[in-house]
Amino acid sequence: MLVVVGAVLYGADVHIQRRQIDDQLSQVVSTVNDVEDPPPGMAIAIAEHGRISLSAHAPAPAATVVTGPAGYRDVHTSGMEYRALVADQSGRRVAVLLDLEPWQQGRQRLVVALLAAELAGLAAAAGAAVVLSRRAIRPLAAALALQRRFVADASHELRAPLTVLHTRAQLLARRTDLDEELGRQLGGIVADTRALAEVVDDLLLMASAEHEPGRRQPVDLLELCREVCESFAVQADSRSITVETINETPTGELTVDGVRPALRRAVFALVDNALNHEKPGGTVTVRLARSGDEVSVTVADTGTGLDPRDAERLFRRFAHGDGHSAGTRAHGIGLALVREIVDAHHGSITVAGAPGLGAIFTIHLPSAGH
Repeated sequence: MLVVVGAVLYGADVHIQRRQIDDQLSQVVSTVNDVEDPPPGMAIAIAEHGRISLSAHAPAPAATVVTGPAGYRDVHTSGMEYRALVADQSGRRVAVLLDLEPWQQGRQRLVVALLAAELAGLAAAAGAAVVLSRRAIRPLAAALALQRRFVADASHELRAPLTVLHTRAQLLARRTDLDEELGRQLGGIVADTRALAEVVDDLLLMASAEHEPGRRQPVDLLELCREVCESFAVQADSRSITVETINETPTGELTVDGVRPALRRAVFALVDNALNHEKPGGTVTVRLARSGDEVSVTVADTGTGLDPRDAERLFRRFAHGDGHSAGTRAHGIGLALVREIVDAHHGSITVAGAPGLGAIFTIHLPSAGH
């Protein structure tokens, strides 16, 4: 809008100047008697009885202009520009030329003034936009902070009674004097409370700022992945599933800058997801590698697999795929949490696989110091 307004003002000024110039030329032509003492900035040429008279300091094209056709015209010579008017008067022809340099300087000053005004207007508009956007975003930021605080507080309050409930259910399930059906139901309660506690932990981690850059420190991914795999050893053995860690860069550094609890939760979620989709006798592999300034962690299974077209959907909260072989219920938070943690660490995650051929999740993170 500022550019359009400036262009309109400039065009209007040029039009007004042109009319003023033509009016001045017309007035001088109507009153001129000889070539002596022309008005400032003007030159006069008179052709009479085959003789051409020129005023002092008249430009060279003046003699040619006066013998040309009548009317207004623009004349260019030696880098100078003139506006000329040729008219017939009582058996003679008169030409008046006006030097346009002062008018052009005025136009240049107008252009500079318009540019300055537009830059000032743009700066003011940008400042107003920043102030208004911050003012508009402030309530949203406050609402988001309040929401996170509520989720964190609620998760903290739920964690303690869930732990007590889980412990009591475990103690009851271990009693040998219970009948088989009651024992099976108590085992289900133990599994449900464990799953619910994991959901609460995920919500707490999502709401917290544990993966803020200011809290980062060097994290050895090889040690972290081995620790995660060991935590699943008993569960994997009970289903005859092999969980192994492979380091493809034995001489390379597998350290990244990050928040260890958050990164551990990300790898934990991927391994847990792989076990839930793995078949008895299958293998879950956690493979680490380094390429340049990037460290990758790949979790692959040989289970039910997935359709690559569903990969992006799986990272949405409360979305999950089919084919859970472990009989557990999917809450759809784990992979969404993984995406948030990876994004917070300036990394990326890719998915590959096919139905019936397993799934491959790969986390790419910048190495320490990059």
